[in-house]
Amino acid sequence: MHSAPFEVRTEHVVCPMCALDRPAPYRARVYRIGETRFDLVRCPCGFVYVDPRPDGPTLGKMYDDADYYTDGYNLGVETENYFERRDELLVHYDGVVAELERTICKPGDLLELGSAGGFFLEAARRRGWRVKGIEISPPAVEYSRREMKLDIHSGDLFEAPFAPRSFDLVVADNVLEHTTNPQKVLEKLRSLLKPGGRVLVIVPSYVNSPFFRMILFLQRVVPRRFLGEQLVKILKLDPDADPKGGGYPYHILEFDRATLTALVERAGFEVERVEGSVPLPAEVFKAKGTTPRVFVLRTIFKSLDFGMRLGVLPGARLTLVARA
Repeated sequence: MHSAPFEVRTEHVVCPMCALDRPAPYRARVYRIGETRFDLVRCPCGFVYVDPRPDGPTLGKMYDDADYYTDGYNLGVETENYFERRDELLVHYDGVVAELERTICKPGDLLELGSAGGFFLEAARRRGWRVKGIEISPPAVEYSRREMKLDIHSGDLFEAPFAPRSFDLVVADNVLEHTTNPQKVLEKLRSLLKPGGRVLVIVPSYVNSPFFRMILFLQRVVPRRFLGEQLVKILKLDPDADPKGGGYPYHILEFDRATLTALVERAGFEVERVEGSVPLPAEVFKAKGTTPRVFVLRTIFKSLDFGMRLGVLPGARLTLVARA
């Protein structure tokens, strides 16, 4: 048995998208904190979310521990400690920022919501952007201030001391799925953008996607050892897979293309594009050599990613760009 490292309290919630209170079971026992299990439900409007979910104090305790960044942050996409990947991530984000400059806007005032250790912001700063961040995890805030010398607001978006119409670009990368009121968050982000400014939103769409249903089928027809423990973890196939009793419900919301677009438009944005892709697990794509297992999994993930980027398949990760 796994005991929770803190007191766990839950609360029932209505649909965060339409406020209807008629949820239907969607997928049971997806997450756990100790012996407390968490289910996903689906509203008639199509939105999928955790209910009951951890209450506010419990959510706060989930992010207070540095383990969120050393063990849970990547949910199995990467095997290394997040902070130990500094050099690799700075190189990666330099390419990301270069692409943003090519496709969205030139260097200006940039805000990142959920700035983590500050690697994206540091890469942008080196390219001439004026950067600020918001982060709720105390260990991440402390690291980004100490090691990266960045201007990071510690705490809630709604308490951040930023004036309206301050930014040319706001980035929320793997953040919205953690929020209790995504509509309110998006409206606040819009108020911080200059006229014509852009928001870049990236969210996972694992459980609420055909991609996940394909993996569930694969799980039924091949041995678990073929998938590997890392894929079992990243795809949320077994909350008991973490020996520490993890599987915390960090992702309390599950988006698809339709619900994400609707929320962003409702917040007053003009959606310019939405693209799908699939996360590429390090266990498969950084493996040395090519065993039959690695070859098959690489082929599956690359084919899915290609189809999602073409728009033929719904994405397991959604990237949205919108104008204020």
